[in-house]
Amino acid sequence: MVQNSIVRAAVVVALAAVLDAVLSPYLTIGWISPKFTILAVVLAASGLRDLQAVLLGFFGGILLDALGGGLFGVGALGGLVAGTLALRAGGLRRKDTERVVMCQAVAISVAAYDLIQLAAINLAGLEGPALGIYLLAGVIPDTLLNAVLAYLLCRWLLRAIRVKEVR
Repeated sequence: MVQNSIVRAAVVVALAAVLDAVLSPYLTIGWISPKFTILAVVLAASGLRDLQAVLLGFFGGILLDALGGGLFGVGALGGLVAGTLALRAGGLRRKDTERVVMCQAVAISVAAYDLIQLAAINLAGLEGPALGIYLLAGVIPDTLLNAVLAYLLCRWLLRAIRVKEVR
């Protein structure tokens, strides 16, 4: 079984949150943008224990909220969802299918984050887009973009986070 270092994982998530705050506004097209923090939370939390994975997701979400410009709490809830999904996806991984499973977990986490953001906008009384239009023009392309990014960055990020292999 592969273990991840919680310290390395926290550093990677913090760097991803800073990258998200600095670089994502320049890469955003409409509702579509790379979610580096969600991607890092999913990849980093996949080899951690239960409480560590959930707390890492919450930590990444709070950093996303603090450094981003959206409604406060959306990132924290999205990070919790991402940490929980990564925890469950980490139990399913095998050496051959690891990248595909992580891409699926990132895709579901990004879709959940986008839907949480839409719900928060509507609950706050702000003018949000219609659900159907947002799903077709925002959630689905955003999910695909981040799944491709996860597929491309999976091995590199996991190599930076992993400590040892326990038998």
